[in-house]
Amino acid sequence: MSDTFRELENGDDAPDFSMRSVDRDEFCLSSELRNGPILLNFYVGDFGINCTTYMMKMIELAEKFASAGVRIFTINPDGLENHRIFRDRLGSPFDHIQDEGQTVSKTYGAIVEDSPIIKGFTNREFFLIGTDGKIRYIWRATTPKVLPDMDEILREVKGAL
Repeated sequence: MSDTFRELENGDDAPDFSMRSVDRDEFCLSSELRNGPILLNFYVGDFGINCTTYMMKMIELAEKFASAGVRIFTINPDGLENHRIFRDRLGSPFDHIQDEGQTVSKTYGAIVEDSPIIKGFTNREFFLIGTDGKIRYIWRATTPKVLPDMDEILREVKGAL
């Protein structure tokens, strides 16, 4: 990771933020954490083949994540209307957050740096954040082509809570 972004680690305080989402005029992380742990999923973009593939697996496992006591929120800089259409087409139960100007992606260091084609895009990353605001688990794609093993992420999430 370059010096441009600080790489967050397990045990760090999750940077708080407020952004618009499909379901909320203002999604505020610290407020939402009062309702339980959150798995924050950064992804490259709506409608991409790879993003759609693993998002479908996330949807398939949504009840298991909920049973583990965690809520999933997805985030990237695409607009709210794009998010809404993407979510509706997939039948996603997750709220999709608009990261206007990649503000949150940059704060979390979730930026692709090693790809000549999509350098500077939001990277595929997961941050499990406890109700105390601490990061409990992180998964990062080493390159944009790497897809998460959602079954493994579910196991890790269960073990970290």
